[in-house]
Amino acid sequence: MLKKISLSFFLIAASLSALFAQSISTYSPYSRYGIGEMKTKGFTQQRAMGGLAQPIRNPFGINYLNPASYSAQDTMSFILDFGFEAGGTLYETSTQSKRTGIANLDHVAIQFPVTKRGGISLGFVPFSQVGYEIKQRETNPYLITNVGIIDYIYSGNGGINKLYAGFAYEPLKFLSVGANLSYMFGSLDYEKSMEFPADAPYANTYRKTSVTVSDVSINLGLQATFFVNKEKKQKMIIGATLDNETNLGAKRIDRVFIQYQSYQDTVNFDESSKSSLKLPRNVSAGVSFMSDNKLLAGFEYSYQDWSKAIFVNNVDSLQKSQSFRFGLEYTPNRYDLKSYLKRVSYRVGFHTTSGYVKLRDNQINNYGITFGVGLPFRNTNTSFNLSVELGQRGTTANSLVKESYSLVNFSVVFYDFWFFKRKYN
Repeated sequence: MLKKISLSFFLIAASLSALFAQSISTYSPYSRYGIGEMKTKGFTQQRAMGGLAQPIRNPFGINYLNPASYSAQDTMSFILDFGFEAGGTLYETSTQSKRTGIANLDHVAIQFPVTKRGGISLGFVPFSQVGYEIKQRETNPYLITNVGIIDYIYSGNGGINKLYAGFAYEPLKFLSVGANLSYMFGSLDYEKSMEFPADAPYANTYRKTSVTVSDVSINLGLQATFFVNKEKKQKMIIGATLDNETNLGAKRIDRVFIQYQSYQDTVNFDESSKSSLKLPRNVSAGVSFMSDNKLLAGFEYSYQDWSKAIFVNNVDSLQKSQSFRFGLEYTPNRYDLKSYLKRVSYRVGFHTTSGYVKLRDNQINNYGITFGVGLPFRNTNTSFNLSVELGQRGTTANSLVKESYSLVNFSVVFYDFWFFKRKYN
């Protein structure tokens, strides 16, 4: 049975990988820097709560951001979670504006217990995305007069995906520890071009850079649960994770070619030996409070020093990044048999992040508000989850771009009990 589960999962993951490679999930000019735009982390439940994940132990869902949470699942049960994302962004400068939209498959993951105190999760998620096109025109009067209007075009696409396998174990009743082993893979493609007027006696010049990433990383997590009041079923959960400094194997290919009318020729081709992409250490910690399985409120903090990152032997102008996340979930009565609305989980949250990109003395910060619901399917633990995020990134100061975005995530969480021995009378 487990072999069939694993085979089916990896077939789904392979299909998702192909779809991610063909789709565009960002048009942000800021994805030009570093490893691109970092994707919103977590599945739909976490996203509806501002991305709160470190102190979340949900026996009916998957929280891959802290692998210590896998041990919260009931024995003899199985969870499958897959989700979709759609949204739109308004890009604004001091003089122009443009709207874009996206719609993609977002993730797929499974989770199941292997002992009374341990659980396993497997999943496929996006890690970062690159997608932009910037066009500038020559402003030098001399060149315009003697050559014509020259266009300088900068574009990029691609991304890095993550296939993870994690395990959690409870050495003590109040303590759980876990780890994710992730395979990171993908390609980032960048192009710079200089294009002359069609009637100009000059050849257009193009420079294409392709970076292929393929390697593994490790993420460690722990969660501790303490009862504040057992009679009122009130408890506090502390959670933390560590993504240690990681060197991902990378290969870079540079190609320069010229094109004049129908003639095209490669003037330079450089395939570098295998190098590395250095990701800095990331530390996250949070605390949550639960009351009577109805109310959950929490806060978490993350820190990552991107100034120490190295991108294929090059150091980009990146900064230290910090995130603050707040989340709240309220379920009136998860087991009510009469009122459906009492079994619905209502979620809200907020997040703010000082981005790792700094341009023209402006750090590209990101903040947003979130809300959503968890809709149970009949009298089961299977649920449909919806989250909405409204946020803003960047600024129009110093000729930069402000992005006002809205994201909608929808996921289906199948929950079932397996491996029961059926009894017949």
